[in-house]
Amino acid sequence: MGLTASFAGCAANEDEGTETTTETATATPTPTATGGSQPPGADVLGGPNDLQSEASIRAAVLDGDQGAGKFVFTPAVVWVESGTTVSWSIEGMAHSVTAYHEDNDKPHRVPEGASAFDSGTLEAGTTFEHTFETPGVYNYYCTPHEGLGMVGLVVVDAPQGGPGTTDPAEDLSGAAAEHLSMQLDAAGIGEGGSEATAGYAWSDATWDSYWYSLYNMSTNIAMSGNGVLFPHNEEQQQAFDKRVPAMLKHADADKPPVKKPNLNMAPFTTGDPNFTQNPVLQGEDGRPDASTLKWDLSKSSKVVSPASVAWTHLKGVTWAKNFQTHFDTLPPGIAAKFRAQMLTTLAQIGVNATLIAGGPNENGALTQADGSFPLVSGFKPGTGEVVDGESRPNQHAAMLWYLSNLNSLAQNGWFGYVNPEPLVPAKKIQALTDGMAKATMQTFDPETILSTGTTRDLGVMLGGVGWYGTQAGSAEMRQSAVEYANALASAIENNHAGNGRIENGAENDAATQGVVAQGLLWADQLSGVDTQELATPVVGYLLDELWDADAGTFASSPDATTYHITSRDAGDTTGGLNAADVLLDVDVQETYARYFNQTFNRGRLQRAERPQSRDTNAEHTLPLPPAAGGEFGQAAVYNDAVEYDTESDAWAVVDDGFTTANALYLANQDIWISQWGGDFYRGRGVPGQAETPP
Repeated sequence: MGLTASFAGCAANEDEGTETTTETATATPTPTATGGSQPPGADVLGGPNDLQSEASIRAAVLDGDQGAGKFVFTPAVVWVESGTTVSWSIEGMAHSVTAYHEDNDKPHRVPEGASAFDSGTLEAGTTFEHTFETPGVYNYYCTPHEGLGMVGLVVVDAPQGGPGTTDPAEDLSGAAAEHLSMQLDAAGIGEGGSEATAGYAWSDATWDSYWYSLYNMSTNIAMSGNGVLFPHNEEQQQAFDKRVPAMLKHADADKPPVKKPNLNMAPFTTGDPNFTQNPVLQGEDGRPDASTLKWDLSKSSKVVSPASVAWTHLKGVTWAKNFQTHFDTLPPGIAAKFRAQMLTTLAQIGVNATLIAGGPNENGALTQADGSFPLVSGFKPGTGEVVDGESRPNQHAAMLWYLSNLNSLAQNGWFGYVNPEPLVPAKKIQALTDGMAKATMQTFDPETILSTGTTRDLGVMLGGVGWYGTQAGSAEMRQSAVEYANALASAIENNHAGNGRIENGAENDAATQGVVAQGLLWADQLSGVDTQELATPVVGYLLDELWDADAGTFASSPDATTYHITSRDAGDTTGGLNAADVLLDVDVQETYARYFNQTFNRGRLQRAERPQSRDTNAEHTLPLPPAAGGEFGQAAVYNDAVEYDTESDAWAVVDDGFTTANALYLANQDIWISQWGGDFYRGRGVPGQAETPP
């Protein structure tokens, strides 16, 4: 029943057989794989002495960690006789079955002489068939989900050598290369992959960093209670009352993905992530109950800073930028929830932007009392008290990153995002962004920054200015950003030792190298700024002199025997790796995979994880929150600091506090390098990049 169609691809080589797609109401049963206990996505049907005369494969989306990734072909490897027709059942959402072939604009990874096959993107409930005539190994992929590692192998008669048996890392990258390598290994054929694919690989690290980043944001914004719900005056209340109904109107779900969210729109600077009661991570409706995930507020600072607000809600901006066009990659029933979450976040960040203008007695709480843009560094909402009235460069840099990114979202400049007014007031955001940039550039010349801080602070500020320059509201402000960026870069060059090392930095050398490299490369995106030449040796020093291959992490300094790593340090280092990978085309994937596995998982920089990302078969596992410590468990957030002892090869958590600015700064860097757990996030945090995702 239904529609049957032939594809033009089969006409190119009649020896290769035929292809059909069929609409069907039920999925085709999958034969039992004979490859042992491999999970879906790495499972094998048949073998060299057990060739199949028929084979059915599911193109599926798994729940939780059932297999080698959530988007899989299962069985992932099938051995068939020549002339066999293989069928694929499309389940859960739209998928394709597409050969790696130059006719499909991909590297050639099928037997020589075999034609390309491509089902096109098919809806759930359909099937696709292809008849294989030419012996050899065929590598294929799902077009919408290749970046998430949705790939498979068909072996016809015998491997025969050929393109499909070579190391996938030679012509592919990311999760696709890693999963194909794993499948070749599972089948016992080919050259295999790189050392990184044998255990915890790039796809594992980016998947975990995606989830850990999300846990830190959602916990801090919607669950912990570690903050206050602004508004705290009449104008703020009016804005809030206007935007929340607008969010509900635009959402495609009648409830957010978090039950009883706290919506802490102004996070406190520090908090204690110990729960005050038994947590409900997944209730009857599958949602976490935020009312059970509260922290002990008596141990919170009760102080709000520009950095605590900025880094937390920058993560919300990044969330909103990327989910608008990615609903097709989500399982059925999830997209609406994520849209509700995205729009909830937009409502929060739209209101939060007004926090910084007008002084404590008017619109905001973080500007000076006269309403000028230089920011106070600490405000206590409960008492209306400014507890730190000094303007500091690190607070301004954080707000510049946040407002510039928010402005790029508000002006509809990212992935074709349409701003559902009045959630983000575009004109007001532009004015705030320009005002903040002007005040920052006038207040903090490079020498002032160095006199009160380090070259690390120059790097963070340079990254913020790089972002602002792509969002400046006028040619005059854009030119000011270029001049300021060049002045910051000149100050950095004056502290360059000549071998790539940046002097007068933070206590952790890797952090200084990473954030300075990122700042130089972000600023290099501006016309009139040329800092890539300096960035290259800075990255080289990070990777060549500070990477400890035995430990699988970065040294605090070349001579250190104990590596002290804070969440802020990890954010700086990750930022440098991300910038090097995306802008210098330096292959950091294996390095990052080892670094993340050792520092975050084994070293416990991340204190716990929730069921969505947990893999009980992983080399280093983190506890679920109820088992993370304390009477009722702890939140799945970053610890403040860990240490690695090179002599004993031992890690220890040395500060189990939670510092909002540091943790959420790291969360932003983690989401950028993770590409949202797959290649479909192409922006990578680079200023001004607005590539259309596949």
